[in-house]
Amino acid sequence: MATPRQQTSKTKIRNGGKARAIKPKPFPIVAIGGSAGSFQSLEKFFTHMPSDSGMAFIVVMHLDNNHQGIAELIQNYTPMEVIQAEDGMPVEPNTVYTIPPNKDMGVHNRKLLLLPPAHPKGYRLPIDYFLQSLAEDQWNKAVAVIFSGMGSDGETGIRMIKEKLGMAMVQDPETALYDSMPRASIETNLVDYVLSPEEMPIKLIQYLNHPAISEVTNEQLKSDTKEANAIQKILMLLRSHTGHDFAHYKKNTITRRIDRRLAFHQLPDYGHYINFLRENPQEIDVLFNELLIGVTKFFRDAHAFDSLKEKLFKLLSHKTDGDPIRVWVAGCSTGEEAYSVAILIMEYFEHTRLKKLPKVQIFSTDLDMEAIEHARVGIYYENIIADVSPERLNSFFIKKDDTYSVRKELREMIVFAQHNLIKDAPFTRLDLLCCRNVMIYLTAELQKKIIPIFHYSLNNRGILFMGPAETIGGFSEMFNPIDPKWKLFERKEGSAAINKMIDFPFNVTKQSLTISKVEEGAKNIKKKTLAESFNKILLETYTPASILINDKGDILYINGRTGKFLELNSGEAVMNIYQMAKEELRYAMSNAIHQARTQKAIIQINDIKVKEEDHVRLVDIKVNPLQETALQGLILIIFEDKGILKKQKRNIKKLKDPEQKAAMEELEKELLYTKQQLHTTIEQMETSLEELKSTNEELQSTNEELQSTNEESLTTKEEMQSLNEELMTINVQFQAKADELTQLNNDMKNLLDNTEIGTIFLDNELVILRFTPQVKKLFNVIATDVGRSITDIAFNFDYPNLEETIRQVTETLVAKEAEIKTKKNEWYNLRIMPYRTLDNFINGAVLTFTKITLLKSMEHKLNTLNEYAESIVNAFPQPALMLDKNLNVSTVNKMFYDYFKIKQNQFTGMAFSAILHEIWKTAELDKMIKKLDQDISMTIEQEFPRIGRKKLEVTARPSIDKETNKPLQVLIILTELK
Repeated sequence: MATPRQQTSKTKIRNGGKARAIKPKPFPIVAIGGSAGSFQSLEKFFTHMPSDSGMAFIVVMHLDNNHQGIAELIQNYTPMEVIQAEDGMPVEPNTVYTIPPNKDMGVHNRKLLLLPPAHPKGYRLPIDYFLQSLAEDQWNKAVAVIFSGMGSDGETGIRMIKEKLGMAMVQDPETALYDSMPRASIETNLVDYVLSPEEMPIKLIQYLNHPAISEVTNEQLKSDTKEANAIQKILMLLRSHTGHDFAHYKKNTITRRIDRRLAFHQLPDYGHYINFLRENPQEIDVLFNELLIGVTKFFRDAHAFDSLKEKLFKLLSHKTDGDPIRVWVAGCSTGEEAYSVAILIMEYFEHTRLKKLPKVQIFSTDLDMEAIEHARVGIYYENIIADVSPERLNSFFIKKDDTYSVRKELREMIVFAQHNLIKDAPFTRLDLLCCRNVMIYLTAELQKKIIPIFHYSLNNRGILFMGPAETIGGFSEMFNPIDPKWKLFERKEGSAAINKMIDFPFNVTKQSLTISKVEEGAKNIKKKTLAESFNKILLETYTPASILINDKGDILYINGRTGKFLELNSGEAVMNIYQMAKEELRYAMSNAIHQARTQKAIIQINDIKVKEEDHVRLVDIKVNPLQETALQGLILIIFEDKGILKKQKRNIKKLKDPEQKAAMEELEKELLYTKQQLHTTIEQMETSLEELKSTNEELQSTNEELQSTNEESLTTKEEMQSLNEELMTINVQFQAKADELTQLNNDMKNLLDNTEIGTIFLDNELVILRFTPQVKKLFNVIATDVGRSITDIAFNFDYPNLEETIRQVTETLVAKEAEIKTKKNEWYNLRIMPYRTLDNFINGAVLTFTKITLLKSMEHKLNTLNEYAESIVNAFPQPALMLDKNLNVSTVNKMFYDYFKIKQNQFTGMAFSAILHEIWKTAELDKMIKKLDQDISMTIEQEFPRIGRKKLEVTARPSIDKETNKPLQVLIILTELK
């Protein structure tokens, strides 16, 4: 019979005789992180979690390298299957997985992957590592739960989970044994619930089962089923309350964030949520923060920052003395990225050892004011050591308790400010613009407006640094990719980008204008119109026809009439010089452009013949590669029309000879044939060139594949080295384990040798395994008797059927205890117990002998004392009884039984207060009970059972312990009064 897990993975549908595998429905994965003191939290959590919740649970703990048994411990609290994770193990619902000791764990495509720890020694962050991996793999199906623990592990992971639309729960610090980890996560302001462990399961189930979270639908269907204007109403409330408009954010992002709030408050639809927002304005602030979730960390994507460092160093090396370094970090969140860039610039100064440091201006902006305030403080938890090297920590941070504070000189390089990328003016004259993981939340239309703004903001050859999932789109004419993998782009010079900014909320071309009076403005406009008209006439009348092209041959600007030199081809309209130039000009112009670009000099070609119907026109062309800053990289082509080529009259008369005439015609035919052949050769050459380019690209691709293979080989080598290091580490651990075991054996030997309890260990066959020296007083054993049966050894005490009793204990698992006396009149307490292994198997018996000779002696003395006290009490002619130190009746004389007509031993062992209150029904002697540490007498008169009303004098005479000043015994005498 297949297990539930097997059934899940093998479920199929029969359709037309063919089996079709069902795509498994996605289920939530709950990652539970904890450290010191979290075992009690795990017990409460899993005790209250149903076994059929449909979730998978991954428990990531801070474990000692040799710690074992976490899975077995959790199994005691839940009926779900609990498994210690193995490499490549798929994650299934209704199952609990635990991280093995001394491993880092990640998840990819719902499979658990085990890795050697990134930091084998010292401070490790396995919870952050797993949560980041889970966020990237599961997105909104990921849940993070942080329990009790020391340090701040899990804080960064919470940020990553929330960035990917997951959910976060944290144990209430008041219920945590150690509250450092919960408090660090709560201070991110990203946690959904702060609860005690036993309250978490019900909230988790309610949240994940809400239709907004659990239903799997495409976004189009989702938008159709919601009210058409509900999202617009929510955005209107946000804009009215916060002043920020989210209309340009991707609808997918907005609806998912709103869905999370619906599930949080357990509201049925958007209409109810709108009413909730209007009734609870504080929820608008919460939603605003949800939409602004910006997660970052120091040197996020470390390889990207390595590439940035190389390109930034090269850029800064071309700066002259006095040139400032200007950087804009847009969407900086809590500041880690801005400080990372500042560290790179400081390292450049250290690398170049400049005598005079240039002025550095780093503008770090974000829409979230709380994040800006956090960034200004510059204090981060110690978990940043996972991303910042020890050298950088020592150079740029100051450690304070469990935090790292950014040094003053680094913090003073950065200006943190609130800034709206959509409507606020940009910073300009930048060397570096970092805008990472911001554009992915904006619509494509808005991105098309912002990219030209970035081009305008950067200096020539300035660097644009984007996130790994972002791109410049169709603006390749503005930026050159310098590292496409890590999205590093270099600004191209040219004016083409400015024309694409006209529909942005502000016009950067107007920023340099000054405010003037209305009268002066009118005059300026009039003068400007006159100057423009005059310049236009000059250009059209006196300047030659010319065109401005880019490096691809695309026409950017045309001056004058170019119809004599260019023509439109049939088919799709293309504004490209190579396709629009007339055939006679095309080849000469292509060659001239190539020479001009290569030599960076003006190339002129004269007397190009262009056919026009029945005549020929002479044309000169001049190709000028522009070097001006604003036009760098563009090419100007000037056409000079030299007029119609006049036909030379042939002296026909001189060509009367038919042979000469035939020769000339033959030469003309040969020239025409040569031209046609040349044209064909040029076309074939162009075709061959294209094929060569294609072959070159294929060779480059092959080269990249070879490089990739080489990298894989190097990776394999590194893996082998890592495996070797891991084996060495395991060897060291085994050595440490052996040393620990030796030390443990020494400790155990000393413990057993020095204790006063004799112990002997037996296996199931009653063979002696080990014994302590004290056993030699009871058994005639020597060291060589280990391995012999205890039945072969003589013993020095009276205990019949010892062998039978031991076997009975090992079979019934019920311990036996007895007092035995040796032949030397020494007394021992014998205890026979089953021997249990760590796996709870019975593997023999343990006999312990505790010496109680002194105790038996004291017992004998006490019995003698009691007999003496009883003889004293019986000597009294009046009714009397003796109380012990606890004021319980120990002895009653015969006169007492006869007087009160009660059975013998009826009162023995009872508390004296119980006799007074429950049998005699009197409270008159309560004062006497409180003063039984001194001689006292009282008189009572009342009805007594069986003897009627009596008047008695009750006298108490205690014997006092001199050390404690408390009564050892109290004698109570009753005398009847007339």
